[in-house]
Amino acid sequence: LPIYEEESIFFKGREEHIDKIISQLQEKKFLMLTGASGDGKSSLIYAGLIPRSRAGFFKARFNNWMIVDFRPERAPLTNLAAALNNHLNNSDVNELEDELSYGFSSLVKIYKESKYYFDPLSDNFINADNEAKQDLKNKSANLLILIDQFEELFTNSENFNKGKPSLQAITLINLVIETTKIAEKENLPIYIVCTMRSDYVGDCAAFKGLPEHIVYSQFFVPRLKRQEIHRAILEPAKLS
Repeated sequence: LPIYEEESIFFKGREEHIDKIISQLQEKKFLMLTGASGDGKSSLIYAGLIPRSRAGFFKARFNNWMIVDFRPERAPLTNLAAALNNHLNNSDVNELEDELSYGFSSLVKIYKESKYYFDPLSDNFINADNEAKQDLKNKSANLLILIDQFEELFTNSENFNKGKPSLQAITLINLVIETTKIAEKENLPIYIVCTMRSDYVGDCAAFKGLPEHIVYSQFFVPRLKRQEIHRAILEPAKLS
């Protein structure tokens, strides 16, 4: 079972891998984390990347983080909309899904129009008084999208049937690729992480542009060295 954020104090032995993940994500704004089943991919993100990002080890524009995590399951776009809706006040989940269904820049647009983002070069911010500026800063947050168990895009027939992906699956991949491109181009604090079993990497060729995107930024979970295994067992035992 994965180790989650509230148990991250017990997650030891993977510090070097977490540092590499943070460094790669800072630079490229996208990361496909692959490895064998049971290799601790989800734990690396939930108990490694996320708490260290909140603690300030991730160099990003804002101090706060909006973590939008979901699994594709049988309706990936619906699940992304529901996960986003947990953070956006007064939003309608069906309208959110409709907007996301356009693909391309729709996820960036939703983030930019939310309370979590402000443009420090905009007239709205420049002309605001000090109190209003501070309020904008306090509410702002970097956006981290986590698609956990990405292979569900292939293991569920609703998403992938007879070699053909569904419209929801295609739209999600389009959002992943286009959002990364826009975030890079405009230097936006939007980051996307996917965890996937390595035996499904070949299936990604069914989605246009996805194999190239994975090659651009992939991290394969390495096996723990003897010293790392020692730390992973001994240090949590000491804490307990």
